[in-house]
Amino acid sequence: MPLYELGVIITPSLADEEREAFLGELKELLAKEGATIVKEDVWGKRNLAYSIKHEREGFYVFWQYEGPGTVVKPLEYRLRLSDQVLRCLNLNLDREMQRARKMEKVRAEQKAAKREKKGQRAEASAAAAVAEV
Repeated sequence: MPLYELGVIITPSLADEEREAFLGELKELLAKEGATIVKEDVWGKRNLAYSIKHEREGFYVFWQYEGPGTVVKPLEYRLRLSDQVLRCLNLNLDREMQRARKMEKVRAEQKAAKREKKGQRAEASAAAAVAEV
């Protein structure tokens, strides 16, 4: 099953019990769809860079979870409908990791090509210097 990361910014005006109840609902939804939370990272209340829905602060929660692709649609639907959520982002980390590995490979190939080109120039200039003498 692929690994996903969910980042949610919740309104800071919620009481602790309400916030925990909402996060509990999300956890139940994930469990019902067959996903398991691998890592939970709660950042707490932070200042936002700009106001979102007239709020200057938000409560940040990040989860990494493994689950089938069918879990994403109902989860995002629930997050979009909720007035308690300021922003959310759901990433497929497997896809992101593949993209990062591909970019590293391309960069390594570019560096190797640069080194080879630089070596050829040095050989050509050395040959030209020997020809002049």
